[in-house]
Amino acid sequence: MAAVDEAEILFALIRHRYADRLDAAQLDDLRKTVEGLVRDLAALRAVKMADDEEPAQPFIPYRADSYPQGGHK
Repeated sequence: MAAVDEAEILFALIRHRYADRLDAAQLDDLRKTVEGLVRDLAALRAVKMADDEEPAQPFIPYRADSYPQGGHK
């Protein structure tokens, strides 16, 4: 599904459910927001990852001398 098509479908759903509560400016803002979210999601979906990949965890070794005197240990 193309990103534009997905954005149009999602916006149509929002407009159908909430148009009676929103004015034209709010609907326009929502359209722009949905289009931006769909672009971001397309970028995330483009990243290929295996199912067993874990998030990167930074390793920061503890160094006792990195705390000022009287600081936490």
